[in-house]
Amino acid sequence: MRKFIFRVCLFFLAIIVFDRVFGFLMEGISSRVEVGVTGRDNFICDKVTDDMLVFGSSRAVEHYNAQMLTDSLGIPCYNCGETGCGIILAYGRLRMILERYKPHTILYEITPDFDLLEGQDNHQYLFSLKRHYDRPGIDSIFWSIDTKEKYKMLSKMYQHNSSFLQNIVAYFSGIAGETGVKGFRPYDVEMDTMKVRKGHIAYDSSKGYTYDSLKIQYLNKFLDKTKGMNVFFVVSPMWYEQDTSVMAPIQKLCQERGLQMINFANNPKYVHNNKYFKDGEHLNARGADEFTRDLIQELRKRNIGGKP
Repeated sequence: MRKFIFRVCLFFLAIIVFDRVFGFLMEGISSRVEVGVTGRDNFICDKVTDDMLVFGSSRAVEHYNAQMLTDSLGIPCYNCGETGCGIILAYGRLRMILERYKPHTILYEITPDFDLLEGQDNHQYLFSLKRHYDRPGIDSIFWSIDTKEKYKMLSKMYQHNSSFLQNIVAYFSGIAGETGVKGFRPYDVEMDTMKVRKGHIAYDSSKGYTYDSLKIQYLNKFLDKTKGMNVFFVVSPMWYEQDTSVMAPIQKLCQERGLQMINFANNPKYVHNNKYFKDGEHLNARGADEFTRDLIQELRKRNIGGKP
């Protein structure tokens, strides 16, 4: 019996040692990746110092030409958006950025599915934060979504289990997906009319809206962290017509905190204009440049940046 207990203890000790060594090696490798998704994440969390930052979902990544914003406004800009993510990831990244410096201006692209509404599994927003779990304030984000994460994250293998292979390949080969120009990753394609639903209205209020209290909570936390900065909530164009009443919580936040919202929803220049879109919800490269030009004019009206 003693030998059995000894072997069991030795087995678990070996697992713990392997877990720690694996985590140590993977963190060393991942932190040195400079390309692809991880390289972009490393830059955002540890190196970006631009005075203007863009946050949001794929509609941020693909719609905001950061180089054009930089050149036109005279304010260095970087696009920190992330496909399939919203305020929960944005809040985590903002906390890490604020460890180094305080940006001048924040542009936040509001996507109701990721920033306001219930329906999405909030666990999906933790993917890019796993590696950063031990940094100040990040662990509590995990706990707010699922208290079991507190125990799962004791394993260093768990922190890297969804990305270690791609990070190893990226580190040793230097080959990975495109990181974009200043974080901006447009799609230079024409509209695929098979990907739109004729007569569809985005966020139809007749079906009712159920807001996610956790997302609203993190919107408030995000704004608490950005006091003293110029913060603009922006809704970029969509091919579909939109029911803008879904934005009621954002409008309320703007009123309460004295913020401004720049809303291109239902702008006739863009709605149903195929030349500017790749699908019903995302601009193509041509549309992104055109929207960025229009956004620059709106920002200038609000005293952001120099004269043309």
